[in-house]
Amino acid sequence: MDKPMPVSVAAAAEPGPVTVPSSFAEAYRQYAQRTARWAHALGGADLDVEDVVQEVFLVVSRKLASFRGDGSFASWMFEITRKVVANQRRRQRRRFWYGGADEKELESLPSVGEDPVAQLERQRLIGLVYRALDALPEKYRTVFVLYEIEELSTQAIAELCQLNRSTVKVRLARARGRFVEVYQRLLQKQASADGTSLSDIAQRVVLLPSAAPNHLGKGKS
Repeated sequence: MDKPMPVSVAAAAEPGPVTVPSSFAEAYRQYAQRTARWAHALGGADLDVEDVVQEVFLVVSRKLASFRGDGSFASWMFEITRKVVANQRRRQRRRFWYGGADEKELESLPSVGEDPVAQLERQRLIGLVYRALDALPEKYRTVFVLYEIEELSTQAIAELCQLNRSTVKVRLARARGRFVEVYQRLLQKQASADGTSLSDIAQRVVLLPSAAPNHLGKGKS
């Protein structure tokens, strides 16, 4: 059974009649925040979310008048966001997520109750997640991110992406398999580089549960 959607996320699917903002200002007011959420989820913490939002609404300003209401307005906004994020990710493809940090970078990390080394460790583990996600084809990456990170149900993803629900489930299954394969390879590579064991890294993931989706598939359809 699909898990229930959090209210703030479920609203993004806009079930029922299509509601089209009457002006660009209204569209920005209604969708700027959720566009930022989508951008962050699809692109990761290394993405310039503010830049993505600005680029998305430049597109909206040009195309809002041509929206014909063939589908959900939220789906239209999501597709624009997805394309803008994909373009930015292509431009960043050669950069590593959360690369190594020197002592100055460690000193500059903001204090959130952790020492700088712990913060860096969290960043490295999150970086592995997004490097693994970056290896997924875009159509698989999108459903994986929406399901595992944004915690949308398969039905909500189908509505948001204008897909058949069975297609979403197939893509999700393939995305999971590919993600696990790549993520394990990256963990092994890091273990080799650090001179540590996989069990040591696994322990770090357990201690930093927000650093990786190690709950894959639990309690989900």
